[in-house]
Amino acid sequence: MKKQVIILILIAGMLAALSGCSSKEEKQATPALPAPAAPQQAGQASLPHAPVPADPLDEKEVVPLKSRMLEHVKAQEFGAIYDEASGGFRKVGAREQFVALWQQQLQQTGAFKSASEISHTVRPTDRFLLFIYSVKYEKMAKNLRLTFGRSTKGGKLELTGINQSDAK
Repeated sequence: MKKQVIILILIAGMLAALSGCSSKEEKQATPALPAPAAPQQAGQASLPHAPVPADPLDEKEVVPLKSRMLEHVKAQEFGAIYDEASGGFRKVGAREQFVALWQQQLQQTGAFKSASEISHTVRPTDRFLLFIYSVKYEKMAKNLRLTFGRSTKGGKLELTGINQSDAK
């Protein structure tokens, strides 16, 4: 069972890392990091980087998408998540494999109880929106990460990544 969970996490990480992006857009499933600082002159203090602001249209359009994805997880509609995700997301793996991995995860966690957003950032490199939720299941808590970005074809905002990790 533990080996299956590790495989699920690895595949979910791959889906999150590769989904919805072209060759260089998202290489790892890690939180957005600020751009490197400009070289400092002697005597200058290091200042923290300002967060990248989200596009107001993206912020408006992502609200129903986030809600729908959370409802799909709650209702165990893993095929619907796959079907509604970006084309790049679906290219990473087969629908049946995605659904089977989430069903295995469900056996470990138990049913979805509740979720609360704990983080929202904008990735500076491609301006994708990243949301992290603390999710309570019957048997344990997990962190759920949803990534949304605009399609290069048509500009539609869509799910480009989803993965879960152990709550810390």
